[in-house]
Amino acid sequence: MNKWLVGSVLTLIALVTVGCSNFGLSERVINVGMATNYAPLAFEKDGTPQGVEVDFAKALEDELGATVNIKVYAWEMLLEALEAGEIDVVMSGVSVTEKRKGLMLFSEPYMKVGQMAVIRTEDAGFLASAEQLKSGKFRVGYSQHTTGAHYVKNELKGAESKAYPTSKEGVEGLINKEIDYFVHDAPTVWQLTSSYPTDERLFGMYTPLTKEYLAWAVKSGNTELQEELNEVIKEWQENGFISRTVNKWIPVSVTTE
Repeated sequence: MNKWLVGSVLTLIALVTVGCSNFGLSERVINVGMATNYAPLAFEKDGTPQGVEVDFAKALEDELGATVNIKVYAWEMLLEALEAGEIDVVMSGVSVTEKRKGLMLFSEPYMKVGQMAVIRTEDAGFLASAEQLKSGKFRVGYSQHTTGAHYVKNELKGAESKAYPTSKEGVEGLINKEIDYFVHDAPTVWQLTSSYPTDERLFGMYTPLTKEYLAWAVKSGNTELQEELNEVIKEWQENGFISRTVNKWIPVSVTTE
């Protein structure tokens, strides 16, 4: 075998080897933005994102034939990151509101939730009713930049209210008797009061105060990705993946739509 033929064969082997090593890998990358302060939907354990939305994001890789890259932001920075093109989709327990519809596109909802309240277990005998909450006689806490904040400010105008930077700080305020009720999204209330190990100091009022839908958000104008996500949600609703994933992280009955 002459040198030219040997060189050609070696080159061919190298090309085949490189081709095989890249076989099945997609060049498409989808950057997913999350705020990991919303257990059980998105939170961090030992520095690693976990939760409902994380499982959904990882499953998108196979569905869309893409590499999914999870990027963590503070909640209030997610929209800015989306508009700047740093991320392609927000998967962070985002409630669909009319105001937000004017700023971004939403996928079809994957879960129906609402605002709920947490109280101290020792107060359950006389505070565990929506009527008491709405009476305006008690102190109510909420997390900043959430639909819970909107509910308290607009529906509980007569109550003394207090804002907290995070749900964790709000719950601490409740335990320390700075407030009598803490209002937040249903998944947070479920996780705080029904998952093991349950904090026996906390009592969840499971009757929804509002009706809300959670969905994923993409940049205005990106209808192509919106439609792809809608197809994925439809498939996951039909094959039960959404229900199985939600039930894995939230040990109560949840309506998924």
